[in-house]
Amino acid sequence: MIWNQLNKKDAEIIFSEWNEDRPLPSHEPSDGELRELLINDFQSVLDDLGLEEEDVSSKQNYRVDLEFGLKLYERLFSFQSFSIRTASDNDFWRYLSVSVIPDIVFLRWGLNESRYWKEPRRIWLRTIFWYIHLSWQGSLEETRRILYDNSTDDIVQLVERIGSNGYREKFSRALMKYYGSYDKENKSRGQSVFRKVMKLNTAKVETIEPELYAEGEEIYVRELFEYFEQE
Repeated sequence: MIWNQLNKKDAEIIFSEWNEDRPLPSHEPSDGELRELLINDFQSVLDDLGLEEEDVSSKQNYRVDLEFGLKLYERLFSFQSFSIRTASDNDFWRYLSVSVIPDIVFLRWGLNESRYWKEPRRIWLRTIFWYIHLSWQGSLEETRRILYDNSTDDIVQLVERIGSNGYREKFSRALMKYYGSYDKENKSRGQSVFRKVMKLNTAKVETIEPELYAEGEEIYVRELFEYFEQE
């Protein structure tokens, strides 16, 4: 599989030609197999959740993001040529979003340019892929389990808070594992704490590298949460 790219300027041109109708892909023949596989994956998510296409933008948004994120992650890594280096290329995500499955992105976000090409951190396919990767616990089942009770806000807090040195993969996975077992009986408080934890971490990593924390990353993560538990 050759992983094509689409730069920001060309993506904008293609996007500007769309109207309110559901956009159709402009993929090359080499991408036909990938498109078919991803469409089938998305349809299986809808079937499992009992949703119709018209429900995607208004019902169970997080469940769609989580389940299709898991499918997308598994599908892309089923190709030997796919790597994290490819996943780090924003032009790859623009191509996938604009030229391969724009009609799928449309079901979730309509014609929101940020979710296709304009803002790398907000490109939907990129976001849900990295949400899964940064939360990965060794298997689809275990990753789903720790993420099941989260929300779309949690995706934003994790994926869009990339540091000056990029993502800290080991820290992120330890963080999401701990958060997955966090007491969320008061769901709104749990999400509020997670936002605060992410902000606190952003400040702390200016002087502390979690991977080099003397007590280990798991203790570093626990201490982030415990800081707010007395509020």
